[in-house]
Amino acid sequence: MTETHAFQEPHRPRMNEASWRAHDLLRAYAARDRAANIEHPAHLEPDQLEFTRGVSANFYDDSLSMLRDTGRPWVPASLVREVFAVARFAPTEHEFTVTTAACRLARGEVTMRKLIDDGSLAVRDRIHTLAVYSLALLLVPFSLKRVQQMLDRAADMTEAVGGHPRPCCVG
Repeated sequence: MTETHAFQEPHRPRMNEASWRAHDLLRAYAARDRAANIEHPAHLEPDQLEFTRGVSANFYDDSLSMLRDTGRPWVPASLVREVFAVARFAPTEHEFTVTTAACRLARGEVTMRKLIDDGSLAVRDRIHTLAVYSLALLLVPFSLKRVQQMLDRAADMTEAVGGHPRPCCVG
């Protein structure tokens, strides 16, 4: 999906912050917290946004792998319903674009690679689309509580692997 990995350069505090912002954005969507969804990527600079996009793309890839490994199927109709349920917590200025893009993905009208790499969406829209779609994928076969636990574990593993604590609040 992408050449960027979450802690490719862990010694760089700005990229560490971008990585945590990606994790916190996913957690905010799972918590149904629109205010946090607005705040987490709000003050990132362009290179940090690209890094956040890469971290989000890695989470999407990990979600697909986990679903494949656990044999948890999803049907497009269920996925579209979950996309709408999660996307309504996108920041207002991104909600229509994110919902439309994620629904196109769920219906198989476009591939994630094309959507993320072709540049037709702004980077912030791509980040939010990745977050919404990844969570919707997980919410079809798993409960919200289970998905939140997965996100907590992913954050713990990121900190353990990266060796850097969260530089920003989760809230």
